[in-house]
Amino acid sequence: MHELPLNTNEPKQPGFFARLANFTRSKSFSRGLVIGIGSVLCLVIFIVTITPKRYNLYVGMVPNQTIAANKDVVDEITTTRNREAAAQAVTPIYHYQDGITEMVMQSLDNVYAQLLDVRQYALSLPDYSPNRTYSIEEYDTARGFLSLLDLENFQLSTLMNATSEQIEEMYAALSPAIRNTMQGNVTQGQESIAITAIMQVVGFKTNVSLLQNLVLPILRQIILPNMVVDEEATQNAREAAYKAVEPVVYKQGQNIVVAGEGRIRENQIDMLNTLGLLSDNSIDYTMYFGAGLLVSSLLMLLAGCLALFARQIYADIKRLVIIYLVIVISMLLSLLAKSIGIPYFAPLILPFMLLTVTLGVLPGLMVGLFTGIINVLMLTNGAGISSTDQLNLLVMSAFSGALSSMMLHKKYERSSILFAGALASLVGFAVVFSLGLMTSMSLQTTLNKALWATAGSAINALLCLSFQPAIESIFNLPTPMRLLDLTNPNNPLMRRLLMEAPGTFHHSIIIANLAEAAAEAIGANPLLARAGAYFHDIGKLKRPMYFKENQIGTSNIHDTTDPKVSAAIIISHVREGLDLAKKHRLPCEIQQIIAEHHGDSLVAYFYNKALKSAEGKQVDEADFRYPGIPPQTAEGALVMICDTVEAAIRTLSSPTKEEIVSFIEDLIQKKVQSGMLINSPLTLKQLELVRNSCASVIYGVFHERIEYSDPNEKPLPADRFATLLQQMRSNTKTKSSIYPPISVPVPMHSSDIDIISPPAPNPLSTPDLSKPDKASKSPGETSHD
Repeated sequence: MHELPLNTNEPKQPGFFARLANFTRSKSFSRGLVIGIGSVLCLVIFIVTITPKRYNLYVGMVPNQTIAANKDVVDEITTTRNREAAAQAVTPIYHYQDGITEMVMQSLDNVYAQLLDVRQYALSLPDYSPNRTYSIEEYDTARGFLSLLDLENFQLSTLMNATSEQIEEMYAALSPAIRNTMQGNVTQGQESIAITAIMQVVGFKTNVSLLQNLVLPILRQIILPNMVVDEEATQNAREAAYKAVEPVVYKQGQNIVVAGEGRIRENQIDMLNTLGLLSDNSIDYTMYFGAGLLVSSLLMLLAGCLALFARQIYADIKRLVIIYLVIVISMLLSLLAKSIGIPYFAPLILPFMLLTVTLGVLPGLMVGLFTGIINVLMLTNGAGISSTDQLNLLVMSAFSGALSSMMLHKKYERSSILFAGALASLVGFAVVFSLGLMTSMSLQTTLNKALWATAGSAINALLCLSFQPAIESIFNLPTPMRLLDLTNPNNPLMRRLLMEAPGTFHHSIIIANLAEAAAEAIGANPLLARAGAYFHDIGKLKRPMYFKENQIGTSNIHDTTDPKVSAAIIISHVREGLDLAKKHRLPCEIQQIIAEHHGDSLVAYFYNKALKSAEGKQVDEADFRYPGIPPQTAEGALVMICDTVEAAIRTLSSPTKEEIVSFIEDLIQKKVQSGMLINSPLTLKQLELVRNSCASVIYGVFHERIEYSDPNEKPLPADRFATLLQQMRSNTKTKSSIYPPISVPVPMHSSDIDIISPPAPNPLSTPDLSKPDKASKSPGETSHD
């Protein structure tokens, strides 16, 4: 058996670096890069904004500036002092202890026995007398008999010189007095009160010397409290009192240090240190981590909303760049507003307005809401702004921003921005004033903040007016206002068409009217359809006389030109139109219409002519096809259909409305069958609406006119005509008009159509595209286009 040879021609899998290079060129990578860079810039601006200013302060100095808390902070020192004072103020909790009276009485008996021993020792000394003086050794010996009582020498002398009767009287007086006292309450810590009471009772029956020198030390030694402190209950009560004291909190925006007021105290330094506002503080990483987490979450949520609800915007890298650019600009301006201390001047509604007029109402609302939250957090963090201001700014941005977006939806005049700004100012005033009254602010303060909010909204409108033309120009956006500017007849390209290719100009005007009406009927962009129709044939400016609509009063150049060359010239007007569009920076959407308005259709007239003159030689059909692709947008498809309709409808003579509808229906069906509408988003229902709208416009062209009473009336003499023409010109110079009068030639008779082609066949029949005569042009062409 023979082994099968290995297939060495299998394609090799691309390596890692090749796949990486392909990925970096993909649209997904570009989109991720835009989102990543935009998010990082937003995060950096946010962190820079909330980074607190640091101060060099110490205890005892006189503050030279006012410092407010950048977030809620607890005055720990003052709080601790207040709590300790509250705990110390708690009265101890006592409980009665049984057996204390017996213990005291037993101690009295034991002390009395030792006193008698000392007395007996004194009597045993030689030369004893009541006035005897004792030596140190004798005092020490006597003190040895006292283990329960510690007496000084003078107290021992009193005891040793007292008579037996005096000591017995003392004991007899003490015993009942102590018992009676102990049967009451002797509170711990207040034993001196009980001792004083006993001293007063026994003082009447006891020798004074004994009372002062013996009774008092005996009572101090033996008296015990029967109402003792319950340590556990007392500690629990003190802990409860300690915890019950609310912490002293300085709210965000509350002044900790006021310039020129007193001297800085220890508790103020401690709070500033906690807030990280001192120059010797370490970096508060937790604050930055929280800020990064919050802003990143908001931006990720915004990207998700765009991907779900605004897919066309999310898929367009250019528009995605605009979104993040607007966010960055608004954050930078908010940083400026914060630095000057007027947060109500922050551009909170600028993203709503600017993105609505440039990208649409949906991205304007979504980005505006998320950016408003981020900007409010920036403005109210560490800026001495109260929570009331935070609420004012957040609610005002949501209400005023949403209202301005709704007011600017599908508005085509720049003055609408001023009107929306004025309305947003009124809403901002009402919101801030209402919230101020609800939060019990003073009327004057509420009014001041409401006026600041009004001024801030007006500034937002002016900023939108300033940024909108710049963004339109830099990113070449087809906004309604930009499209209105482009469709102004004084546009340089339009003026050139009028002067250098008047037939093409009038042809474009008719297509623009048809396309705009069709776009309005199906819900497409009528301004883009009109602008695309105006500029779809600007490539004819390079060789205007090679197109039949401009060959007025001259012979057809193509009669003496090789068909292949003629086709190349006709086809080249698309490429040359794109070059002109790029040179004049027409929006990409219009450039796309220019590139696709013929798709990849065949220039049938010259192809058939080439086949006739080839005499059996092979003719490459590719040389006679447009190099484009079928239209991919609704507006581009409308321009193609209307171009076809406008060119072919010239073959009809005084048709009825039903005949026009039927004729246009046939043309649209041929476009569908040829695959020219395969890429467009148009549905069959929309094609029906396009047919009806085009028929209505064209029927207005073919309407019946009043015949002149004298068709043989002679024209004015040449000199009279020149005089009248000069008068008309002088009158025109005295009038100011932005838009010059536009006249559209209306083919009313067969003689008018003869300018373009020989007399047409049956008006109700479709032209035969297979015949290579002058009338057999492609429906998508105007004359030889």
